[in-house]
Amino acid sequence: MSFFSTPEFIFSILSSQSQSQSQSHLFSSTLLSPMDLTPHQLTQYNGTNPSKPIYVAVKGRVYDVTTGKSFYGPGGAYAMFAGKDASRALAKMSKNDDDISPSLDGLSEKEIGVLNDWENKFQAKYPVVGRVLN
Repeated sequence: MSFFSTPEFIFSILSSQSQSQSQSHLFSSTLLSPMDLTPHQLTQYNGTNPSKPIYVAVKGRVYDVTTGKSFYGPGGAYAMFAGKDASRALAKMSKNDDDISPSLDGLSEKEIGVLNDWENKFQAKYPVVGRVLN
């Protein structure tokens, strides 16, 4: 079974989605301007500093996933994605450190489809706060 399809994960996503969506839209409406972050700057938002939000990038867009800190914060099942562009890992449905990368090179059509599904989920659940500069 894939780590993305466990009943607990699916339940937690569905049960918190409407609350997070309203919080996301509230936050988005108060955002003054999006940030441009280098990959190094993005690492500062990995959840280890409680005074900073937690960010995950997907296809170069940076999402504030702080409302999902139980998943993305220290000790969370997806903490390895925090402060990084997790595009490749999401496409491959992998937690392998070697797959946590913005590179889409060599991904299959199916993997690109999986990544697009994840991008849609992030867009629906978390506010976009910026982009990663290459």
